[in-house]
Amino acid sequence: MTRLKKTILGFDREINILANRLCNNDLPNCLILSGPKEAELKIIALNLASSLVKKQNFNSVDEACLSLRNIEDYTNPYILLIEKIWLEDKKKYKKKIFREDISYILDFFSTKDEVNQKRVCLINSLDDLSKDAVNSLLKIVEEPNNNSHFILINHKEVATVPTIKSRSHIVKFKYHRQEEFIKIIENYYPNLENKEIKNLFNLSKGSINFVKKYLEYNFKDMDSHLTSVLRNSKNIKPNTVFYYIDFVKKYSDKDEVIEIFFDFISLKINETTINACKENNVGLINKLSKYYSFLLNLREKYFIYNLNFDHTLITYFYFIKNV
Repeated sequence: MTRLKKTILGFDREINILANRLCNNDLPNCLILSGPKEAELKIIALNLASSLVKKQNFNSVDEACLSLRNIEDYTNPYILLIEKIWLEDKKKYKKKIFREDISYILDFFSTKDEVNQKRVCLINSLDDLSKDAVNSLLKIVEEPNNNSHFILINHKEVATVPTIKSRSHIVKFKYHRQEEFIKIIENYYPNLENKEIKNLFNLSKGSINFVKKYLEYNFKDMDSHLTSVLRNSKNIKPNTVFYYIDFVKKYSDKDEVIEIFFDFISLKINETTINACKENNVGLINKLSKYYSFLLNLREKYFIYNLNFDHTLITYFYFIKNV
């Protein structure tokens, strides 16, 4: 696990809920942690699982909260972590978690060990499960014994299967409020001015992860130009799309960079739509709605079918130009 910082910041309400349950020995057999990727749900889930299998006792809720926030590197034979598999030959992750990737969960829980030893299966994340994996998981979570626990991470609420939700307790992690957001960004970037931080909050909707990537990849350099393109498609010149392609590939052509770039476009559409509403610019609002819908569809196809990034972006700018 990469050590990015010493502790997880923010999410006081959500972490308090989990800490209280830990202190009261009241964790359900199937728990869903639902929220944005920046909530670092994997780390929180691993800390939670570790406390469970170690039967850790805390002197206070505050102590339990600190334990859940710590970023540590560890493995434990009683914790099974399932996530997308890295394919070394292709230098990329599998697109989904398939049925065969979760086939050994039953063996994990049925292994004999000391009496009352808790075991935790952590799945990161439900969004990545294929349909056959979802069906297999449903059968497994239906009747867990007292010492078998599932901690399921979920980033897109629409991806949560209703039957799994009905068998689980859900803790929802929400994006940071402005006050909390400002404190965290000031901790990471002490040289940023308060006005710029507030602008980043409005653009990102409180997403720390997006802001970190936005600054890391210098998306700020494209910000005003993308706004001009979204407001008036006549600003798209013959070389415009290649400018964006080269800009992204300057950093990397990995999925992480491309995914955050798609996020950047969608958030800029949202920001531009808000301003168009203030201006009562109905024509622009209608166009932006089409831009957003087409982007979501194109983005999904890009990641599912492993499309070429250059062709994908050319298709998108062509769409904007001709709406």
